[in-house]
Amino acid sequence: MKATKITLMAAAALALSACVQLPTLPTLPGAQPVASSGVMGPPGGYQQPWTAVPPSPDACNSQAFMEGYKAEYYLTWNRLIGPKQGMFEMQAKQRPADPAVAWNASLYKGKLFNLQGYDNGQSRYGMQNITSTDYLKRCAATSYQKGQNAGGAAALQGFRELEAKERR
Repeated sequence: MKATKITLMAAAALALSACVQLPTLPTLPGAQPVASSGVMGPPGGYQQPWTAVPPSPDACNSQAFMEGYKAEYYLTWNRLIGPKQGMFEMQAKQRPADPAVAWNASLYKGKLFNLQGYDNGQSRYGMQNITSTDYLKRCAATSYQKGQNAGGAAALQGFRELEAKERR
């Protein structure tokens, strides 16, 4: 009876300890969040001036965050720009004298990132590592995912700014 009581108390303590909020893990040494600037875009395609947003404070690996940010930014940007570029190129061929169409076609011309041969980091930071028991892999994978979320949102915002310049 006494052994059962002790076992139950230990099980209850263990169960309750799982409910305690764990502290946020520190950023990895050498992976401190930093802002950077330069040109964004792989060589051989569209490149744009860029000032990086510092990684999310809860991203424990800033390099993985930035790689996720860039990878998703490039992909989302191309998904949004490509159809617009094609549509305005077709309209420019159909109505070459229309100044609004010519403006819109020039607005989107050459604005696709060249992703041929681009390594997006999935092999290093992909979902296969989200549940890894290795802290470094899990940290990098979750930071990469957070970067993807931020990069996709930034690409959408940039697209909307470009779209606002269209002439009707």
